[in-house]
Amino acid sequence: MGELSSDGALAGIRDWGSPDLRAHIRYLIDSTEPGVEEIILDNVDDAGPVRPLLCRVLAERDPYRDPAFALHHFYEETDGPVRRWLGQEVYRSPWVWLYGITRLRNANPVERVMPDATHWLATRRQIAVMALGDTADPAALPPIIGRLRDSKWWVRSQAAAAVRRLARNGVDVSDAAEALARCLQHERQEVIEQAAAALTLPGLRDRLLWARATLMPLAGAVVDNALDGVVASLTPLWPGED
Repeated sequence: MGELSSDGALAGIRDWGSPDLRAHIRYLIDSTEPGVEEIILDNVDDAGPVRPLLCRVLAERDPYRDPAFALHHFYEETDGPVRRWLGQEVYRSPWVWLYGITRLRNANPVERVMPDATHWLATRRQIAVMALGDTADPAALPPIIGRLRDSKWWVRSQAAAAVRRLARNGVDVSDAAEALARCLQHERQEVIEQAAAALTLPGLRDRLLWARATLMPLAGAVVDNALDGVVASLTPLWPGED
C-alpha cells in the first residue's frame, strides 16, 4: 500500500472495494499529520456517498467536537418545521451511527435515542439499541438491558450485541449479566449466540459457567463453543468498525 498521507487516504476510501479501505479509515482517524482535520472537513460537503464515513472519522477523532458538521446535513434550526423534523428522524435511522452522531457527546445521542428503546414499533426499538450500543456511554446500558427482555427475538439479539459494543469501548456492563443469562433460555439460536458471546466478557464469564448446567442441548452447545472461544461475530455498523 505504500506510505499513506491524508490525501492518499481520502482517495482510498472512495474505493469501497479496496482491500485497504480499513487501513485508509484508520489512518485518517489516528493521523497526527498537520492539518488533517481541516483537509477532511474541506472534503465532507462534496464527498457524495462517502460523506457519512468522513463524518464518522471526524467523530472518532474527537467525540467532543461541535456536532454541527454532521447534523447540518439533516437540519438547521432556521430551516423550518420540515427540516427540523428530518433532523429528529436522523436519531431514528442508521444514519445516526453511519455519520458518527452516536459518538458525538454534544449531540446528546443517549438522551435523543433512549425514548425509542420502548417504542411500540419493534423496528424503532431495534435501531435504538443498535445506536445506544455505539455510544460508548455508560448511560446507554440501562435501556439496553431493558431490551434484553424484548418480545421480539431480533431486538434481544441486537441488545446483546449492543452490550458487547459498550464493553469493547470500556463501559462496565456487569449489570447486564442476569438479563443476558435469561436470554440463554430463548428459543432462537441467534439470541442465545449473542448472549453467550456477551457473557464471555471479562467479569461476566462466571455467570455463563453457572448457567451452563441448566441449559437444554442446543443452548448448552452454543455456550460450550463460547467458552472455547468460538463466539458469534458482530456485524460491523460501519466500514471502520473493528
